[in-house]
Amino acid sequence: ARPRQFVRAVRPRRPIATPTMAFSLTMSSVMIAAPLKARAVVSRKAARVAHVVRAAEGDEKAAAAPDAFAGIKPTKANDFKAMSNDDLLKEMTTAKKMLFELRMRQSTRKEYKGHHFGILKTKIAQIRTVKRDREVAEGVTKRDSRKIKREERNANLYL
Repeated sequence: ARPRQFVRAVRPRRPIATPTMAFSLTMSSVMIAAPLKARAVVSRKAARVAHVVRAAEGDEKAAAAPDAFAGIKPTKANDFKAMSNDDLLKEMTTAKKMLFELRMRQSTRKEYKGHHFGILKTKIAQIRTVKRDREVAEGVTKRDSRKIKREERNANLYL
């Protein structure tokens, strides 16, 4: 008696795909080639479309207002050394408000420039450094400095 030989089902070989054919698998797992409709060739430059952000109906006045971020420039810590403590506090408050506004623009997918995040964060850090240098010159300890900072933060929402 001969041993039984296992017969393996052989699938038909796939035809070589050409750009004018599309292959679809049918229920019986047989490959059928169907010709594609002729497509118009589009250049790559024409394929790129400029994405335009459109304002909502109530945003007419916001679009007409001048952009507060247009004049943002990198700063140095020496720019803030001549300012008084109250001016530093006002400057930090405006920088934090602008940073919040920038985050809101990013989250609502409006136009913004990413490098403004770094500029504003650096500006806030420079102001804090100048304030801390003044505290060190006055002899304020780190613990007392943190206490003062906490009190300022409780008095002002944006600190």
